Amino acid sequence: MRSFETVDKRPLYSRVAETIIEYIRENEMQPGEELPSEGELCEKAGVSRVVVRGALGQLAGAGLIQVSNGRRPRVGELNSNVLSLSVQHGLATTQLTVQKIMEVREGVEVAASKLAALRRTDAQAEVLAGLCREMEAVGVESLEFVELDFQFHLAIAQATDNPLYIYIVKPLRETIKKSIEIGRLRQRSPAEIARINDQHWEIQRAITSRDGERAANAMLIHLETAAKA
Repeated sequence: MRSFETVDKRPLYSRVAETIIEYIRENEMQPGEELPSEGELCEKAGVSRVVVRGALGQLAGAGLIQVSNGRRPRVGELNSNVLSLSVQHGLATTQLTVQKIMEVREGVEVAASKLAALRRTDAQAEVLAGLCREMEAVGVESLEFVELDFQFHLAIAQATDNPLYIYIVKPLRETIKKSIEIGRLRQRSPAEIARINDQHWEIQRAITSRDGERAANAMLIHLETAAKA
């Protein structure tokens, strides 16, 4: 770990934080593994405890490490909380809109559906079928449907066997729920309700049959329908 006699204009704690990230990478550390203690980090970086604590706080805030009293800092697991806060902040400050996030959803979830069809397990296919049955049972107009619909999309992300899809889909939870709730505010005809349920089943059947192209197309149609709601 390098010391910090440098002309770098960034705050010293930010430079130490970057060095800790390099230490994790160079030592091929895995989630849950312990980093050196505060004292050891001070010695390695040639800085004070105040600076090291600032660096650890920055990394913890970004979800890259976990810190707790009386324990050494540990390497963190992939955590979508930071992205979730950014998305919520973007919506609150009108830097983002539901429409813009729906555009991102289309790119992410269409690809995820195709990959899920190729990688899903039998258990994951059954989870999707179970969610389809539950959504039919509670009805599109119920509040419970909103949560079930989100779980359906998250289950598809999980079936990709790629944690990055889960990382991206989870922060969109409130946006997904909001878009569904907006749709609930207007009266739907029996034909529209049937179409929504049919779309979920078509996605599930395509994934179950391992037909990636069909799954991607079914998800695209489903998201386009949601965007028009």
